[in-house]
Amino acid sequence: MSSHAQLLPDNNNLNVQSVNRWMKSNRDMAPLIQAIDARHLTPESFKTFEALSSIEQDQYIELVLREENLLGQADSIVRQYGWKSVGEYMRLSTKLGNAIAAYFLFGDLGKVTEDQAKQLKEKADPAVLAVPQADIDFIRRNEKTLQQYIQAYGAGR
Repeated sequence: MSSHAQLLPDNNNLNVQSVNRWMKSNRDMAPLIQAIDARHLTPESFKTFEALSSIEQDQYIELVLREENLLGQADSIVRQYGWKSVGEYMRLSTKLGNAIAAYFLFGDLGKVTEDQAKQLKEKADPAVLAVPQADIDFIRRNEKTLQQYIQAYGAGR
């Protein structure tokens, strides 16, 4: 979407700068994300979307936003907050959500029996189990900053 994308910071990895950008842009991104999420009425359609490359995801998102007459608003928000695309924001959201889930899961594993730990791992989303230790450590180090998002996740929101 954005012609100045090559000048933007790394928004692909969890770091203080990318997560701060994510937190600041949440409220403005919400209506865009709702419009995109409304297209994924089944878990299968969401999995199909997740399996696309980032370029294909961005093309799909741009199509949805154009159909919903939100493309101008999206371009403005992307420029304002320093994202390359709405898709980049969504991918960082997923990465952050998975890291928070892994932080909870692996924190819980230390408090349960071996059998309970095995059951937790069997029920866990493979994406959560695949979260790199560095991302879990990032959540642990920045728990205070992320507190409201961690609490919302813990409450099932």
